[in-house]
Amino acid sequence: MSSRVCRTCGGSDIDVDQARGSAVCTSCGSVLEDNIIVSEVQFVEGSGGVSSAVGQFVSADGETPASCDLG
Repeated sequence: MSSRVCRTCGGSDIDVDQARGSAVCTSCGSVLEDNIIVSEVQFVEGSGGVSSAVGQFVSADGETPASCDLG
């Protein structure tokens, strides 16, 4: 059982799937968290031989920044 509360309906019966990295309210079906982790890492080489990781940040509250520098 989880201590999370759904922001949509106020329900506290949250199904957390560790393998998928998701949390879903079983009362209304709202996805509370979706952090799918990929198993591959990509890098790009910039000017002067500088390497940077490529990816996207997904916040637990659903907001994503306009840009995210991982390197």
